[in-house]
Amino acid sequence: MKLINKNNFISNLVFLYLLIFIFLLSYTFYQAELVHKGNQFSYYKKYYLIFSSTILFWVFSLFLKKKKKLVIIYFSTSIIFILYFYETIRFYAPAINESKIMKLINNENKIEPEINKESKINIINELKRSKGIDVVPSVFPQALINKNLDLFPLGGVSNTTTVFCKEGKEYSIYTSDRYGFNNPDDEWDNKSLSWFLVGDSFTQGSCVKQKENFASQIINITKKGAVSVGMSGNGPLIELASIKEYAIHIKPEIVLWIYFERNDLEDLKKEKSDFLLMKYMNDDFSQNLYLKQKKIDKKLRENILIAEKEYKNNKFLKSKKIKIDTAFQKIIRLQIVRDKMALDRGLDFGVDPLFEKIILQAKAHINGWGGKLYFVYLPDKERYTSNKVNDDNYLKRGDVIELIQKLNIPVIDVHKDFFMKQNDPLSFYAHRIYGHFNPVGYKKISEFIVEKIE
Repeated sequence: MKLINKNNFISNLVFLYLLIFIFLLSYTFYQAELVHKGNQFSYYKKYYLIFSSTILFWVFSLFLKKKKKLVIIYFSTSIIFILYFYETIRFYAPAINESKIMKLINNENKIEPEINKESKINIINELKRSKGIDVVPSVFPQALINKNLDLFPLGGVSNTTTVFCKEGKEYSIYTSDRYGFNNPDDEWDNKSLSWFLVGDSFTQGSCVKQKENFASQIINITKKGAVSVGMSGNGPLIELASIKEYAIHIKPEIVLWIYFERNDLEDLKKEKSDFLLMKYMNDDFSQNLYLKQKKIDKKLRENILIAEKEYKNNKFLKSKKIKIDTAFQKIIRLQIVRDKMALDRGLDFGVDPLFEKIILQAKAHINGWGGKLYFVYLPDKERYTSNKVNDDNYLKRGDVIELIQKLNIPVIDVHKDFFMKQNDPLSFYAHRIYGHFNPVGYKKISEFIVEKIE
């Protein structure tokens, strides 16, 4: 009786593996034929082959003797365990490397002081208490997408101490200008204001002091005025909006469109889902934000109060659960293993056609007042840590640069013409581990940009 039960158990395990791979093949069919409507067959064909072959293997295994079945099950289970163990370790490697115990093992002295371990909200409250000043967090436009707003702010709270971000010992804290951006306010009155920067967190100045960001570096180098309307999380549609709302009033000679290859096209996917933002594709649309800063400040402060209440009510725990769920989804899909085995490459949607329309409209507006648009291509740090240095398919680099060149817009290629000529590209990133530049990185890249233009 025990022998029969054992045989049944082993057969059931084989059958379970068979069902798992039938499910995976069915899921592949669903993604390939229903979600992508057969347009990505070149990507999914390898999965069709792998799962079909594996199904045949497990069907064949059903008819083997017990001992052979057992060997196959042990071997298969061991392989799966090793793959998921590797995936989990690699997934959490950055967090492990930054842990206290690893820093002690590596004898690192980069641990920040106690005050720097505090959250942003604690820093804000401490500044309010100790200095008696008005302090707000940096509010990113992307966080307002699909909130059904009657007014969509593109900057932060104006003329206020703003706690931004931290990639090192201390937070980046700045006093915002009259429109809520990271500039000295008097730059807007500068008669020699010639440079206008749009972009995301790099353009905003993550996570350095105000005097160390791109705009300030350009001021120091050229002795001409420069302002940045970059905000963390901005994508192409918000950047076009920023030109139409702010640049058009000062008509700068030079506009830098600072493009970050890691997420700008992904940001566009979110932006184009917002009804109000999509109105910017109408050539003459504007919210006239230039004249509405008091209303913008009021709206943003209301949102900040709501966020603070949610934080105090522990609703932030929900976001932690979301992060855990996201981690589980990535691990269960073996994303890192698939990438290492080159199985997760080939899914290609191309560059969203909306991106070209956005760039063309921006160029038309800038040319209309006699200015010139320059496209600054910023690389992702991972390009230099994962053997992607010469891969123009990585993050659609080749496609994006080809498109911009086709539109007759000068490209300032920070990857090819700056980083590729450096012995140690990571030395320009904050503590070599964070995704944004350190002060030296911002300075050297600013010098490179100015040299290319002037």
